Amino acid sequence: MLTALRRRLTLLMTALTSLVLAGALVVTWNYATAQYRTAAETLLTQNFSAIVDRLDSADSVSDAWLADQEHNSGCLLFLWDNGAALHFAGTTGSADARNAVEPLLEEGLSPLLDTSLHDSSGAVQRQSAVFTLNEYRCHAALLPRGTAGSYLLVAALQDMGFVHRHAVQTVVQYGAIWFTGTLLLAIISWRLTGKALAPTALAMRRQKEFIAAAGHELRSPLAVVKASLDAACRTPVTERATLLRNAEQETDRMARLVEDLLVLANGDLDALPAHLHPIAPDNLCLEVYDAFFPLAQQRQHPLSLTLPEDSVPSIEADPDRVKQLLAILLNNAFDHTPAGTPVELCLTYCGEKITLAVQDHGPGIPDAEKARVFDRFYSADPSRTDKHNFGLGLSVAKELARLHHADLTVTDTPGGGAKFAVTFAARIS
Repeated sequence: MLTALRRRLTLLMTALTSLVLAGALVVTWNYATAQYRTAAETLLTQNFSAIVDRLDSADSVSDAWLADQEHNSGCLLFLWDNGAALHFAGTTGSADARNAVEPLLEEGLSPLLDTSLHDSSGAVQRQSAVFTLNEYRCHAALLPRGTAGSYLLVAALQDMGFVHRHAVQTVVQYGAIWFTGTLLLAIISWRLTGKALAPTALAMRRQKEFIAAAGHELRSPLAVVKASLDAACRTPVTERATLLRNAEQETDRMARLVEDLLVLANGDLDALPAHLHPIAPDNLCLEVYDAFFPLAQQRQHPLSLTLPEDSVPSIEADPDRVKQLLAILLNNAFDHTPAGTPVELCLTYCGEKITLAVQDHGPGIPDAEKARVFDRFYSADPSRTDKHNFGLGLSVAKELARLHHADLTVTDTPGGGAKFAVTFAARIS
């Protein structure tokens, strides 16, 4: 499912970004082509102006000079002296090409001649014109000569097909850029969507593991309940008490498991109920200590309480949820330390932070295990078979801490052991 979603997201991201890239390339291509055409036209204008100035100032020019000008400017030059064509051995274009275009050029120049030669004064005025003739860009100039009514007509034709060819070449180049860019965008999009979906994939995998582990944990007590009830139906009334007691114990065990699962599920949905209000953390610690002291004696663990001498600010919390959190930490300490090992409940206040901690002096937790002790259904000691532990307690404690915007951490107790500390923000009035 995620693979198909990743493909669709990659396709969508690639399509959108390639469209943006295509738009940018089209704008750039239009601008570059226009600049190239403008530059070509400007160069032709400058070359033609230089030729016209030389022809206007010189009494005569040689065929070799005209041929050099054609070669340097890359255009065809045509001259008429009082309407008579002047022929020279040009270097640009074949003779057939020159002969084919000359009649068209004369037709295009006729408006310029009509305007000048039919002037009522009889004097020829210097004039110029620019027009397009098929694929050619034409610059023409009418130059008066020394004799009244005498003139020299010069025209330069430049084949602008190279501009079109340049545009086609750049289209191919820009197309290659677009294809390469789209391919790179597809690769990048595939990697980015993979990273974006990685948390989702991890969450789905953990959800599957969570459901599988929950089903495994529920299967065992359900099997015991079913077997006990089946046996009770076939057993005399006087002997049913033990079987029913087993069924009741397993039912209680399932109820605890379901309660933990509900806490975690509601926490995932941010729907865990809580009634937050200001509470005194020292009074809460005293209540928890009094409630767990008998259990600690029963489990043969000396339980001590450490409170600061100065007054402690209140915290914004749900007292029942905080008691539940501390109960999990205390039971965890009782379960994972040998009998006779002391357990301490501590309250500290420092820098507007209030910390409630449970520390023991047992075997402790290896550094490699500390990052995983809050994972659901995780047990640092896989060999434990205590049916009262599902591997959910510390996960529930972590969720309860998150409900109060508090930090739950585990560190080593000096001298050996584990210390679980939940840190709240002090409520400063």
